[in-house]
Amino acid sequence: MRNSVTVAVKRMRDMNRVKFEEHIQMLGDLRHPNVLSPVGYHYRREEKLIVSEFMPRGSLLYVLHGDQRPDRVVLDWPARMRIAVGVVRGMAYLHEKLGIPAMRLVSMDGADFDAIHSCRRGRLTPLAV
Repeated sequence: MRNSVTVAVKRMRDMNRVKFEEHIQMLGDLRHPNVLSPVGYHYRREEKLIVSEFMPRGSLLYVLHGDQRPDRVVLDWPARMRIAVGVVRGMAYLHEKLGIPAMRLVSMDGADFDAIHSCRRGRLTPLAV
């Protein structure tokens, strides 16, 4: 195909129509350079899909720790700091936009991140899990 576009498709499970529509609306309202926005979605009772831009280098976790190819991009500390600042800016935007006083970080596939934090303006406190 001449004008083909590569996308990522995320299958959502265990979500009714109302929750799925709320989730899509919330994602559709997000506009920030450090937050990936969906480009489309599909809903059927047995199949719920969210379509997003494809990130050719994969996840940040993969770039930082999983890519073992000889030609891989090795991130120096200044690059890692720029990435960290971008992540913080994206999270701050989500915190302000969604108005969540405390945020529990959960990955899209349901596995919790290693760290769960209570977020208060100017303070980040680790919680025991």
